[in-house]
Amino acid sequence: MHLILIGLRGSGKTTAGRAAAVLLSRPFVDLDDVTQAVCGMTAKTCFETAGETAWRAAESTALDRTLASTDPSVIALGGGTPTAPGAFELLEAAQDGGRARIVRLHAATDDLIARIAGDAGRPPLTALDPLEEMTAMEKARGPMLARLATATIDTSDRSIEQVAEAVVGQLASD
Repeated sequence: MHLILIGLRGSGKTTAGRAAAVLLSRPFVDLDDVTQAVCGMTAKTCFETAGETAWRAAESTALDRTLASTDPSVIALGGGTPTAPGAFELLEAAQDGGRARIVRLHAATDDLIARIAGDAGRPPLTALDPLEEMTAMEKARGPMLARLATATIDTSDRSIEQVAEAVVGQLASD
């Protein structure tokens, strides 16, 4: 069974995912890397040259390919992956079919903003200032993420090790 991490940008999906994969002795997949290979460019370049729609289409393809793997992996999704065309349905089917467990990582808005500040590789998603953008993303994506997740882990006041251990604990809760 794949262990899939979802959440907004800066919630710790990639960092905690890598640590959880080590604890579980499983491969780690950063879906942004797979999407970049499918798209042929970085998220930032794709957003700037081809637009968000092109990135989301590549993301759906990357997700489908990744979920098709029979090797149980820890998979960190991009913050907007569940909004990509068909992605929500792919994730639901994988979870309903017992091929995946989906865990949401969540943090306070101020923590998310602080974590992504100064990261030139993360393109702005809107023309809003960071606080307004993150608030809008939580409002738009939060209900979808909550619906997909079997558990939510607050990452605000936890170390990466603590988050990784909590993530791994979700597999034990079967």
